[in-house]
Amino acid sequence: MRIGLGAAVTVVMTGALFAAYNGIGTPLLDAAQTFLTYYAGVISLVALTTTVALGLAASERVVLPIPQRVRAQLVHRAAALVGVGFLVTHIGMKIAAGLVPAYGSIVPTTSLYVGMGALASDLMIVVVATGVMRGRFAQAERPWTWRVLHDLAYLAWPLSILHGLMAGRTPAAWVSWSYVLCLVAVGSALLIRVMATFRPALEAGVVNAVDMTQTQPMPRAVPKSSPEKAPRTMPEPVPLLGRTGTDATPIGRASRRSQDTKLRRIV
Repeated sequence: MRIGLGAAVTVVMTGALFAAYNGIGTPLLDAAQTFLTYYAGVISLVALTTTVALGLAASERVVLPIPQRVRAQLVHRAAALVGVGFLVTHIGMKIAAGLVPAYGSIVPTTSLYVGMGALASDLMIVVVATGVMRGRFAQAERPWTWRVLHDLAYLAWPLSILHGLMAGRTPAAWVSWSYVLCLVAVGSALLIRVMATFRPALEAGVVNAVDMTQTQPMPRAVPKSSPEKAPRTMPEPVPLLGRTGTDATPIGRASRRSQDTKLRRIV
């Protein structure tokens, strides 16, 4: 990727020098100079917005899987380099046009919004430099220094937005809408980052609440009292019919009478 980008830049620069030397491409060079004078800063801002948005998305493991994070980081770095390239072009064009002194591009000593642009460019250069030297910061005694310096992009980005909207001439409608899209892109990426950051804590709280409800002792069931059994009653003696079939006599008396009659017959 770097070899292809370097070859493309070499071809463009060689063609531009050849056209300027022969006088054939003078109108094209004038048109390119006018375009870069007015819109190099806009392209730099769009590249910076892409860098910040992809940096927010690629730094969180919950938002993107590992392969997508690697691709997002590659585009993040490429957008940062493109942004710095157009930033240097923007500053050079403004100095060549006499709109700002050379020191005004580094030291914010001119008007308020132009000074915001100078401060944003300084921060942007620091952010890109720390990104290139990330490996050395990882081996240092204080690796968190890299994070602090790299997070200066969150300050450079809004300063560049204010600089683009308020400094110089009134921007065209499509330029203003491009700034609005930049705000939406970074705002959405920041919202996703915040939600992804606080999501594990919320899920842990829900799981703890469920565990607490599951571990609470269950109320003991009160045994129901069994109904009292009625006392048993002895059955009444069943009467037997007498000799005539109409008088009822108890069993014992009937057996005695039969024995008495047998004795009388014998006697």
